Amino acid sequence: MIRGLPNMLSKSDFSEEELGLYNPAFVGFLLLSCLREFVAIKPSGMHCALAFLIVPMCLNRTISKNLPKTYKTPVGAWVASKEGDLSGLANQAEAFIPIVNMGLLFLLERRLIKINEAGCVVLGECKIAKSPALFNKSNYMSEALKAFRFMGKWFSHAPSTETIFAQLGIRP
Repeated sequence: MIRGLPNMLSKSDFSEEELGLYNPAFVGFLLLSCLREFVAIKPSGMHCALAFLIVPMCLNRTISKNLPKTYKTPVGAWVASKEGDLSGLANQAEAFIPIVNMGLLFLLERRLIKINEAGCVVLGECKIAKSPALFNKSNYMSEALKAFRFMGKWFSHAPSTETIFAQLGIRP
């Protein structure tokens, strides 16, 4: 476990493979990639609550493979067309809370991100490569990175965080 971070990932909740896959550095880098896309459109930052939707949506292959082709697709229209694929999203989002927390804490501890007074995540001292070679060696990692980047851009064009949650049928 990472020094200074509480052990939020219990072995009883996740298999050894999941613990390895959902490690804080991996999830943190994916969130950082998402944030880079988001702040390119909205420099004021991404509301921290969105991370708790983005991670389970992007790491669920059924959902991530069915994301819209363009960020111009309204969230509500996409949700209406993918209702069956999203039926368990609220439960998945809840299950991913410790994973998202660990990823965010990993980034905060390294000052790669900051959370401002409005509760928005903004970039910190970020000198990490945007596309590490490691992500080209695995289809899963490459697809996850693509999905996280897309979600950052897509959600930056949505009217508000509250609208995104409402359209996905999830209460923050």
